[in-house]
Amino acid sequence: MSSSPAASANIVLLLEDDKRIIEPFVSYFSEKKLNADLIVSQNLKDYLKAFEDNRDNVKCLVMDLNNQDHDSAASINETINQIKTHYENNRIPIFVHSGNLAHFTELDEKGTIIKKQKNSRSIAQIIDSIELMLNSGFLNIFSINGTLDQKIMSEIHSAFVNQFKHNEIEEIIKSIQTDNPNDPEFSSRTREVFERIAVRSIYQNLINGNSEDKSVVVNSIEHYYRRTNTDKHCFYTGDIFENQSGKMFFVATPRCNISNRNFEQILLCEINEISADQNNSFQSAKVENKATGETKGAKQIRTSITDDVTNSYVGERFRFLPPSPQFRGGFVDLKKIITVSEEELMSYNLVISLVDDLTNDVVRKLAGYLLRGGISDTAYNEAQYYLIKD
Repeated sequence: MSSSPAASANIVLLLEDDKRIIEPFVSYFSEKKLNADLIVSQNLKDYLKAFEDNRDNVKCLVMDLNNQDHDSAASINETINQIKTHYENNRIPIFVHSGNLAHFTELDEKGTIIKKQKNSRSIAQIIDSIELMLNSGFLNIFSINGTLDQKIMSEIHSAFVNQFKHNEIEEIIKSIQTDNPNDPEFSSRTREVFERIAVRSIYQNLINGNSEDKSVVVNSIEHYYRRTNTDKHCFYTGDIFENQSGKMFFVATPRCNISNRNFEQILLCEINEISADQNNSFQSAKVENKATGETKGAKQIRTSITDDVTNSYVGERFRFLPPSPQFRGGFVDLKKIITVSEEELMSYNLVISLVDDLTNDVVRKLAGYLLRGGISDTAYNEAQYYLIKD
């Protein structure tokens, strides 16, 4: 059985054959009055048809592993294959709602695969999560024809029509052709260069803001990303690794050395954990500035993130890395520098990578710390004499 509503911009597709689950799911979904329609399919055949009929509008999937159109093992395997297919081809959250989760151990660390063991609370938990994603607009960001698709295509168009003037396109292509005079097929290099121009244009436009947004204010999580090119570079400048004893390290070896494999050892800076006292100070609700209402905790976190050297937590020796859902944060200790072999580093766990601007800031501060200097102590009263003698 498959129930289908009228066409909707937001569709949640439920694959479930047990009426004891379907009825409370439909009831609670209706009670929530979500800005979405629910389609219920009780077998894979109806589910696949419902998905194809509504492909552009499906924003979320809820799938039971075992459906009774086959024997149990075959049904579970077929559903798992569908989950993998959706994970690889569709940019939507997938809730795996089952009493057979022990059969599905793959994709455990993937944030868009949300596993929920069937129990008395699981239906409400799933629908509450969907409500949060709908109300926040998240489900319309990554989905097919979502806001990100529209934004990227708009920026790509802008990059194409505004990035080049006069005969620049032809000159760029000729420069590539000149460097490959004996290669009639230089399209791959041409594609690589122009794709990179477009992507950089998109990134810079997004990160630099526009006339309406005088400055871009990022969420802490935007300081980090998970590198997806680890097959090309197992480690890279700005990576955070954790060793077997739980110590974290920032990779400080220059990018050019890593790219050209011009190194004997890898330069690392140890990352100190955020202490309990530091964590408590970040949470202080005592007002620091009555004019702005800024609390002591807010000031402490602000001056730590902006690397204000008057903040005793950072000074000239440390660079603060704020916590995020991906990373517990800490202080890069520019005094605790070690070198390790590539083999040893590969025994560590890659935790996260810093984005370029934060990576560059850590490296800048490290260079400044290593090159710091001073002069001989001065008789300050004597120095003052020359200022006031006239």
